[in-house]
Amino acid sequence: MKRVCMVAYTNYLTDARPRRESESLVQRGDDVHFIALGEPHAPHKEIVKGVQVYRVSLFRYRGGSSVQYILSYLKFFLLTSWKLLELSSKNKFDVVYVHTMPDFMVFTALIPKLFGSKIVLDMHDMMPEIYQSKFGISENHFLIRLIKFQERLSCAFANNVVCVTEPQKNVLVNRGVPAEKIFVLLNLPDPTIFGSRNIDFETENTQPLRIIFHGTIAERLGLDIALRAFQEVVQKIPDAKFDIYGDGDFSDNVVRLIEELGLKQNVNFRKKFFRVEDVPSLVQGATIGIIPNRKDVATEYMLPVKLLEYVYLGIPVIAPPLLVIRYYFDESMVAYIPAENHSAIAGAMVRLFSDKEERIRLCKNAQKFFNTFSWEKMKFVLYKIIDE
Repeated sequence: MKRVCMVAYTNYLTDARPRRESESLVQRGDDVHFIALGEPHAPHKEIVKGVQVYRVSLFRYRGGSSVQYILSYLKFFLLTSWKLLELSSKNKFDVVYVHTMPDFMVFTALIPKLFGSKIVLDMHDMMPEIYQSKFGISENHFLIRLIKFQERLSCAFANNVVCVTEPQKNVLVNRGVPAEKIFVLLNLPDPTIFGSRNIDFETENTQPLRIIFHGTIAERLGLDIALRAFQEVVQKIPDAKFDIYGDGDFSDNVVRLIEELGLKQNVNFRKKFFRVEDVPSLVQGATIGIIPNRKDVATEYMLPVKLLEYVYLGIPVIAPPLLVIRYYFDESMVAYIPAENHSAIAGAMVRLFSDKEERIRLCKNAQKFFNTFSWEKMKFVLYKIIDE
């Protein structure tokens, strides 16, 4: 049995990857602790499926100020460092497992490392690319050079580095991280939450047309593009529905756009995060899952979690042909449309709704992904990362 402490600037109940990893370690008998952000109406300490969760007195910052983001990160860094020191003083951790962003959060484990704990850095996103995208600056900007520097230091400090896709690993290797210390751990649906893949492809989807989008609401993820496409769809299919589940710093813009486009009767958007275990019931039965990401340096390296969840549940997906998505899914598995083209998205929505055989074909072909990759296989990579 290993004693593990995970750290993440996140809300534990709503973040699938940290929860999946924590609970998988508990299932094999490890003692897992987790330090996370505060959540409204949630206790400072509780046990969730065997994981001992500690919440610091800080809520997630959502806004457009890079300075406020950094200040929020720094406050979480200090609070977490103190909490980690407190927990370590009672019983040393074998492993401190830190999730990004930001990368430098790995240094909260400095003192535990000095006393023998091994350190894992799990890089959910490419931080330099995210900041280039979010604040519209070039890779030569001083801030991006600084972020790349702290990325290299953070990876050097960790004993093992984890990333979510092979292309992301290639980028890290090109930036000087030794390939032998990098593990790829795909962000796959957990069958204990999503159930087995016993999909009846012939069953009709619930009428009328129902589009689904869930997760973080950020400008780079293109929900405004999807809404403009959906406005065109409603002109042809007046009873079509668009369910949006999630929240983020672009949510207010989405609310205004729904009003502006006259879609209040057709769009369900509650501007609210949801627990991981609620996802299957929220999205089940949707006609189409939409991935409307903009094309930029950050989104090229994303493999959207919602795409994998739609595929797992047998929901056909419309998406732009971005680098990492294309790496894992070919055109027989996903309905590809040009990035940032709302008319093309609208056309694909109408076409798929009217063509059941095409929806079935896409879903069946997409299932090939899970014949190769599954969390039941991938969790043994996690165990290897911890045991090394």
